[in-house]
Amino acid sequence: MTEPGHTEAHLAPGGGDDGRVGVYVHLPWCERVCPYCDFAVLAARPLDPGVEDRYVEDLRTELAARAPAFGDRPLASLYLGGGTPALFRPESIARLVDAVTATFPADASAPEITLELNPSTVERERLPAFRAAGVNRLSIGIQSFDDGLLKRLGRAHRAVVAEETLAAARRAGFDDLSVDLIFAGPDQSAADLDRDLDRVIAFGPEHVSTYELTFESETPFGRAVSAGRMTPPDEELAAGMIEQVEARLEGAGYRRYEVSSYARPGRRARHNARYWQRQAVLGLGMGAHSTEVRTPARPHGARRANPRDLSAWQAALARDPAEAGEEEGLEVAVARGEAIFLGLRQIEGVAAQAFAEEFGAPPRAFFAEEIDRLVRVEWLVEGEGGDLRLSRAGRLLADSVGAEFVFVEGG
Repeated sequence: MTEPGHTEAHLAPGGGDDGRVGVYVHLPWCERVCPYCDFAVLAARPLDPGVEDRYVEDLRTELAARAPAFGDRPLASLYLGGGTPALFRPESIARLVDAVTATFPADASAPEITLELNPSTVERERLPAFRAAGVNRLSIGIQSFDDGLLKRLGRAHRAVVAEETLAAARRAGFDDLSVDLIFAGPDQSAADLDRDLDRVIAFGPEHVSTYELTFESETPFGRAVSAGRMTPPDEELAAGMIEQVEARLEGAGYRRYEVSSYARPGRRARHNARYWQRQAVLGLGMGAHSTEVRTPARPHGARRANPRDLSAWQAALARDPAEAGEEEGLEVAVARGEAIFLGLRQIEGVAAQAFAEEFGAPPRAFFAEEIDRLVRVEWLVEGEGGDLRLSRAGRLLADSVGAEFVFVEGG
């Protein structure tokens, strides 16, 4: 049994529409933009109240215009991401939560309502008010408990502030906490990572997301790598750290249920799972992405992306709030590849029967050559019924394995 509000989903890709909706709200401002960040973010020290108020009103306008496309679906999840959403005043968060929950009322299962925040004094002091606003889950960007690594990553906080924020979250009544950790950071050793994992395990959050540091080309870190001023970590060291994270967290009672995600029983991230399982998500705000409802005309759904520039998004919203983003209908070949790619990110993998229900045949009918090649090198495991999942070695190369299916041409 799981607690009310913490039910888990195990829908495989191709398993059909669950009839619910998730809502993602993008709040893009940060006190400092990290040098590795490739998200649609803006720097603000501090966030101007007038700018904040206008943005909240714009979000409510977009919600009202876009909601009819999602019908009367009950709300499965609401995720307030960024950026640093906790820079918004609690009354602003309350207005957004109220607007979404009034538009998409919950069914028998209470929705998961997540707020991202970073460790800081301002955000820590707002935690009780965020709880009162309806937030029932926090995703905290700890990244590391090592002050040296935090400085090299360009983070604004220090380890002691992270510890204080975690403790304050518990005092404020949050019993569903997710902690983000970055590994394979600049000059980080396996021993450094072990110390970070010690701290996480000792605190005992319900969920842990772990990310290997990536060097996106348009970020300061990416440009530094291109110019030879920074060297990415050794690939063998990074692969070893992936296994190190899994061994430590699973040994402490967490289950790895997705390539980057670990949870205690009943505490998987329901909102994130909607993307992996290709379920309906309404994205609101600058740079937000939506997964549109499947229709007879678009049986495999569609994607919608809002402009990443604030003024461009607001101008598009002023023209037509229902059409502020660009929509792309998914052709069957694209949808098949994405179903495999996203399914393989999950430990349960791709269920062949569910895949066949959507696409008319199991994965082997479309990807026999790719499956045979990946099974041969022991990166992919194929079950007797055609189910697919990554092997232990394949999980170290998840994106590369998934790309074998995404970029295959075919009818």
